[in-house]
Amino acid sequence: MLKPWLKESFNDFTQACLQGRLPGSVIIAGRPECGVMELALECARFYLCANKSPAGACGQCEGCRTFAAGANPDFLMVRSSTKDEEDAGQDVVTNPALAMHDNDGFFTASDTAVLRRSVRIGSTRRLIEWINLSHTLGQGKAAVINDAHTMPEGAANSILKTFEEPPSQTLIIVTAKSLDALLPTIRSRAYKIVLKDPKPEIASAYLAQKGYQGPQAAVALALAAQAPLGAEVILEQGLDVKALEIVSLLSQTVKGGADAALIDALSSLPAQGQVLVLGELVRELLKYKAGFKLEALPLLNEQSAQALVRLPADHLFSALQDLQHFAVRAPFIPPRAPLALLRAWGQALTQGSNR
Repeated sequence: MLKPWLKESFNDFTQACLQGRLPGSVIIAGRPECGVMELALECARFYLCANKSPAGACGQCEGCRTFAAGANPDFLMVRSSTKDEEDAGQDVVTNPALAMHDNDGFFTASDTAVLRRSVRIGSTRRLIEWINLSHTLGQGKAAVINDAHTMPEGAANSILKTFEEPPSQTLIIVTAKSLDALLPTIRSRAYKIVLKDPKPEIASAYLAQKGYQGPQAAVALALAAQAPLGAEVILEQGLDVKALEIVSLLSQTVKGGADAALIDALSSLPAQGQVLVLGELVRELLKYKAGFKLEALPLLNEQSAQALVRLPADHLFSALQDLQHFAVRAPFIPPRAPLALLRAWGQALTQGSNR
């Protein structure tokens, strides 16, 4: 069942499709952790349904049944991939289920799992060849290009003509982190859906249905920047618990304790997880210094806030700036570098706390 916060965008798409207002391409822009891929796949399923209605795809026709089974001959998906994944044929697939968890490991995966991925020119060429074949089941063809913002210039140019003038009864759906991340020529011809982050109460209600409530859910949502699917992954991986442990250990370090336990806790996370936890902690500390109440700061409690409030604001701003740099560089930092970087970061952050 489609997530509650996706329904409005999906309804707009179905109306455009049923009323004949849909061009041959669609862009869905937004954060993966908010369900961009789920929406893209539901739009593709609807397009291929033989009995589509304002309520959505019927779920019973051959198109719907084969789509659910990952065997619809009129559906294809291009995924961002590494060279090894492309060589293994994991870049172009027919089973939509393979894409539903592409981003699940973003917060907690090992650094090797967040190596640079892109939509490759070989993948787009295979897509073009497939698009130019006749459809099989009668409703047309639907293709999804995930993470289209990662397309290098060669791949983007190779798909441009097909994107601007797709064959009749063909729909190309691309997902991207933002509209601005795509070429203007791609944006100009497409039907655009900009997926907004769900309201906090909707995100909290979704997590409650999954069995996560109260402070636990609040910590996960803070770490995921209020994205409910990202928060769900964080909770499943236990990153919320690790984050609170790191806050406690940093508090002890600021009070004059050794930093070995803190470094050990941080180094147990991949670079992306380290940046995520430390970045949110620094933002909450800056908010606390600005007068925010602790109820609005899930990572902090009375004890940790009193200890960490000693950290000078200029150190916090500098730390946040450094972390933003680490966030960009994280997948490419040499394996031994994070420990040294983290120790230097922690020392720079805490060195003025006892003045």
